[in-house]
Amino acid sequence: MKKFIGIVGYMGLVKLPRLESYWCKRKKIYSTSVVGKVMSRNRFELLLNLWHFSDNDMCPEGDRGYKIEPLMKSFVQKFQEVYTPMQEFCIDESLVPFRGRLIMKQYIPQKTHKYGIKLFKLCSGNGYTWNMKLYCGKHADAGVSVPTKVVMELSQNLLNSGRTVVTDNYYTSLELANKLLDKKNTFIGNPQGKS
Repeated sequence: MKKFIGIVGYMGLVKLPRLESYWCKRKKIYSTSVVGKVMSRNRFELLLNLWHFSDNDMCPEGDRGYKIEPLMKSFVQKFQEVYTPMQEFCIDESLVPFRGRLIMKQYIPQKTHKYGIKLFKLCSGNGYTWNMKLYCGKHADAGVSVPTKVVMELSQNLLNSGRTVVTDNYYTSLELANKLLDKKNTFIGNPQGKS
């Protein structure tokens, strides 16, 4: 399994047009003999098809992120173990490029990569991702706006610490400012509306 994860990491660093290109022996341009020596393509594809982070039988109905959630939680736990955020932190969304088939895939025309998986992220002032949440589609929640809920969930472990939360106009609201003030945090946000 370590070899498999190593190859996946290598593929993240060395980009080739197709999966098969990592095992290609004919074209010198794709010559990455390392991958072929570590594992055969058939074995890699078999492991890739069977690779799961959760039990499909235990999937709660309507939870689109269930299968990837354990991996996301593991990453976030490691992110938080090795770093403590600065006095200021920001909350924004990020799009992980993805063009395959996925029910949660988003299309955002303003982004460089227009198709992908949307993540809400809490980042320190130096750009370090300290917390993240997968966007799985709209959920109705009475009483609290979605942007306010996202900010409060992501910053939950940093509330009552006197830190400053910075957001863009999507998240900025009087509701959020009051909630953060109640939790003894400072808030900076772009005002909504036309300038």
